[in-house]
Amino acid sequence: MIYDPYSREVQEDPFPTYAYFREEEPCHYNPKMDFYSLFRFDDVWDATLDWKTFSSRLGPALETRSEPPPEHVPSIIGMDPPRQVKIRNLLSKGFTPRRIADLESKVRRIAARYLDEFVEAGGGDIQAAFSSKLPMDVISVLVGIPEEFRSGYRRAVERALMRDPETGLPVPPEPDALDTRAMLLDLLKQRRSEPREDLITVAAQSEFEDVDGVRRRLTDQEVVAFIGLLATAGSETTVKLLGNCVVYLWQHPDQRKRLWDDPTLIPGAVEEVLRYDPPSQFQGRVAGRDVVYHGVTIPEGARVALVTGAACRDPREFDDPDRFDIDRQPDRELHFGYGAHVCIGKSLARQETRVALEEIRKRFADYEVVEEGLTRTYQAHVRGFAEVPLKI
Repeated sequence: MIYDPYSREVQEDPFPTYAYFREEEPCHYNPKMDFYSLFRFDDVWDATLDWKTFSSRLGPALETRSEPPPEHVPSIIGMDPPRQVKIRNLLSKGFTPRRIADLESKVRRIAARYLDEFVEAGGGDIQAAFSSKLPMDVISVLVGIPEEFRSGYRRAVERALMRDPETGLPVPPEPDALDTRAMLLDLLKQRRSEPREDLITVAAQSEFEDVDGVRRRLTDQEVVAFIGLLATAGSETTVKLLGNCVVYLWQHPDQRKRLWDDPTLIPGAVEEVLRYDPPSQFQGRVAGRDVVYHGVTIPEGARVALVTGAACRDPREFDDPDRFDIDRQPDRELHFGYGAHVCIGKSLARQETRVALEEIRKRFADYEVVEEGLTRTYQAHVRGFAEVPLKI
């Protein structure tokens, strides 16, 4: 058996494949795509922490094989410590508890507006009407992207994550797509002269001491790379998380009822959805040295997939891992990453999802999913539903 994360079979239902490799081949080599994979929780956990052995310098895409050209500016997801830590700490100023708390009223207003429109329409595809809109609007508010650019930015981000079903390679951008880089550079220029309370301003004005000891500000290209990462990784994963919550709570009506009867259980339910089917199914790394796992040598320079989706169902870590249980209280979690690359926006994603479920509970608690209309996306790294039709 070969693990191909871009295959239709794995995109539709990866868990039988994960179960096989966890037990029979926990360190696996795919000769066609030329990468290794780790599937067990402890292996993924340890590899995530060991950035010297499992470097992020080539970024998350497994098809990236060579060092980027000198003019290429990576985002923090394509860096290693210590520079990654320095830039991450600078950008974390945009994700302080106060800033996230201050966003909640805006998140709730955005969610309420889209859900009210959904109710007025009599239901339909909640992914299109709500889940795909809320995260990008929230990211846009946080970052400072004007409303007139948000729908175009959302479409460009969705397109950038798509993969061709035949080749597994990225699909080309649409001919009339918004030039997101030019838009961000223009906004950045504005913020340097007219600062506002947004993340572009934080990124534009903050100084830090780089690894060479020189104090500097982020370059325009560094800011654009980070905002692009935030839009793709932060928005699209939350889109999938919202859809997963809607579907899995419907599939477990007893647990949904308990949740609606006691909404204080919602945060724990969100964590269980993330464990049960994490939107980010694997993370790409490159081996910094020869390393042996389960009798298999991963050679220096090889691409490696840390398969979070498999690790989160490992029976060595979780009792009855294929059971969906909103009362589960695991000792460790991997669904937001761990160590140097733990998700910088995890508090915001949790807040958005909690607010979304609270607002859904108020409006159509007894919704039904039209199961025959469910479809899945075909994207790199991110797994989730493309369409979730509801009767309300």
